[in-house]
Amino acid sequence: MKRVFLVLCVLLMCVSSGLAIELELATVREKTHPTVAADEALAAAFSAESGEYTLSVGSAGSLYGDEDGIVDALIRGDVALGHVSVRTLAKRVPTLDVFSLPYLINGPDHIEAVLLGLPGDRLREIVEEKIPEVKVLGWYNCGGRCFYSKKQVASPFDMPGTTFCAEQTEAMEQFLNVMGAKHQWLARNSVYSALFQGVIDGAENDLISLVYLGDYDPARYVLLDYHTFAPDVLMTSKAVYDRLGDAGQTALLQAARNAETKEWELEAQQEAEALDRLREMGCSFSYMDNGVRDAFVRMVKEPAQALGGKSVYGMADSRNSELVTEIQTMGESYPPHDKP
Repeated sequence: MKRVFLVLCVLLMCVSSGLAIELELATVREKTHPTVAADEALAAAFSAESGEYTLSVGSAGSLYGDEDGIVDALIRGDVALGHVSVRTLAKRVPTLDVFSLPYLINGPDHIEAVLLGLPGDRLREIVEEKIPEVKVLGWYNCGGRCFYSKKQVASPFDMPGTTFCAEQTEAMEQFLNVMGAKHQWLARNSVYSALFQGVIDGAENDLISLVYLGDYDPARYVLLDYHTFAPDVLMTSKAVYDRLGDAGQTALLQAARNAETKEWELEAQQEAEALDRLREMGCSFSYMDNGVRDAFVRMVKEPAQALGGKSVYGMADSRNSELVTEIQTMGESYPPHDKP
């Protein structure tokens, strides 16, 4: 509380003295990531339009370490803006766990329709209800996650007996369990060595991160299944936002909308470039054609002995059932593509 009071006092002092007010945007993403390029565009547009404010971007966790730290800083009013993965925010807003369900999202067009449509609007309201100290400004698309491994995994029949590093969610643990694989979570910078040492057989990530981390070197087989999408939530501290005034708020909202659009465009562009890079490096791709996707989908939707006769979807929290149904219905208009 003292920190919030101090930040607000600084804002008032700068306004009264005519000095530019310095604000910060926090992210753990590396500078080459599409989200950070969108952040930089947001900062430049807001600084130019608002006149009395300057906004800087602290990437790769330089401001508050990890994503939990960024959320805490936004709540306290220590930082003006930030964005974190829905995975991180789901610890405080359980409804966001819906994005951990494998194969719920059919592809980039489907996730765009969900987040930039009515479901996304309702999710904004839920986030702000659960965390009233923040205001949601938009959604960044961080791509679909795919499996990659040291040996080819082209169907569920290739999964038994393998160990995969995967996101630390109940749905992913259950998913791998149903397929006869072992789940192991490692920090992203530890995956490369774990693959080389044989600690794990494979992992999963978005393609841009796969190229950035270099994990394709020890694991050159990529299953382009896009099993989950984990977008980032762009937020501002409500305490800081309320002090911006009408002109400042209008400038921020417009800059955020433009940055959101830019990020989605950059994500699509860089993912295509990542695919080309993986091809250049000699990676072998498996696709979700010839009934492969249907086989994976059955694994998560049908009752499984490994889960005591329940399914991965059946074990998901019942409060998300209506949202899951709505997203699935929307997906009928965006059928999955066999090949990118």
